Amino acid sequence: MFKHHFMKRFSVVLVLMMFRSIAWADTQQLFTEANEAYKRSEYGYAIELYEKILSEGMISANLYYNLGNAYFKNNRMGPAILNYERALRLKPMDEDIQHNISIARSRTIDRIEQRPLLFYERWWVGAISLQNTDGWGVTFLILITLMLCLTGLYLFSRTVGVKKIAFYSMLITLTFSILSLTFAHRQYNKQISKKEAVVMQARVTAKSSPALQSPDLFLLHEGTKVSIRSTLGQWTEISLPDGSVGWVRNDVFEII
Repeated sequence: MFKHHFMKRFSVVLVLMMFRSIAWADTQQLFTEANEAYKRSEYGYAIELYEKILSEGMISANLYYNLGNAYFKNNRMGPAILNYERALRLKPMDEDIQHNISIARSRTIDRIEQRPLLFYERWWVGAISLQNTDGWGVTFLILITLMLCLTGLYLFSRTVGVKKIAFYSMLITLTFSILSLTFAHRQYNKQISKKEAVVMQARVTAKSSPALQSPDLFLLHEGTKVSIRSTLGQWTEISLPDGSVGWVRNDVFEII
């Protein structure tokens, strides 16, 4: 009975693995075909293929980056910046992504000055951005392992000098492991956050309240990145890096 049950489960797992392998192979073929279309300057076709891969639930920094490049070459700055932003969340320190998104932003109309960060805010943001969630998670595991080794050295060493070194090294390792876990949590929250978006329409008027009849506050253009504060029906309250706040309709932007 046990053998029959085990073989049944094994067969199901084997079938699932086979389907996943086929799906992966199909995705790789689509990705290769999309890359070839991009090289042939068939940017519209490349976009179609990249988007198809995304619709099948396959995501990666390279996929978003290539899709952003295709949109950029197709002179569609809104979708280009959107996909560069998504790629940057998965690979925050990638220089190619940073370079391309900078060029794409230079092609947009809006020039919004960001509120200058204090020195400790710049340090905090810079430290968090050194790695993505997985990177900080691995760093945390390595540091915890090292701390356990140092704990063993402290407990079992008979030399006072070695005990002191092990003890203070434990404290330093513990501090950095807590920081690593905190950074991983922040990166994860940023990755799944729905609080940032990119304007996708050529021209958008922000209102003082969630109603078409309300006074106009400021204009936004395609490719501008905004922060989401709250949502009310078909309207969303957004803020800009310079502190400006207004209401826009939900269909004028895409969540990063």
